[in-house]
Amino acid sequence: MKRLQWMAWCLAALMLALWLGSCSPPPTKVVSLNFAAAGMVRNALQEIEDLYQQEHPNVVIHSIYAGSGVIKEAIEQGEPFDGILLADIPPLDELQTKGLILLESRKELLSTDIVLIASANSSVRVSDLRQLADDRIKSVAIGDQNLAVGRYTASLLTKLGIKQAVESKAVVVKVDVREVLRAVEQKEAEVGITFLSEAKSSADVQVLTTASKDFYEPIRSGVAIVKGSPHRQEMQAYLDFLSSPKAMAVFQKFGLRPLRS
Repeated sequence: MKRLQWMAWCLAALMLALWLGSCSPPPTKVVSLNFAAAGMVRNALQEIEDLYQQEHPNVVIHSIYAGSGVIKEAIEQGEPFDGILLADIPPLDELQTKGLILLESRKELLSTDIVLIASANSSVRVSDLRQLADDRIKSVAIGDQNLAVGRYTASLLTKLGIKQAVESKAVVVKVDVREVLRAVEQKEAEVGITFLSEAKSSADVQVLTTASKDFYEPIRSGVAIVKGSPHRQEMQAYLDFLSSPKAMAVFQKFGLRPLRS
């Protein structure tokens, strides 16, 4: 008799467990977002991603960083990105013309400054960018014009009338703005022209001077969802977060300012 009672209790407990299990919500689906971003936002975005994933544990963001032109070419070749953040508007315009981004998701997001940097322990002093043409400056790291920083730099040097003089002693980088920083940190170049956000990401460099905005067009970065993304809703939520006060506080810490589109 006791054995039958014990078996009945076991059966009841099993049925209760199965019933409770059937009432439990289904496990939350994890969504992975592939995001391609300009190097100038690298350090800020890494902090912002952590903040976002604390609030959205079911979303995993996989970011890669490269020049805007490099990212544009990757999208054109069909790389499976869900969203992009470019440091320059012309590549974004080209992607829109080709129908590769969602127009309604496009938004201008950030700006920053162009600065001249040297290694932290360098004794070189430059108060005016025109001094880069002087013989005492032996090498200058600059970006190729396939990079946003390179396009802005070329415009700046042209308007200052020193483009040819600087290019004659330039260390040219071609893949990512971070290479300018590394060239200066590793003494491969005496000075470098880069974004303020890059300079603020390293304790191994110092800012010698900031370029006057009179000599280059305003820096405008933009975001958009890639048209082929299977996660448009989740990607839009992340892009919206990038405009939030919480995210902007991080951007501003790295010398990036909000734009109003």
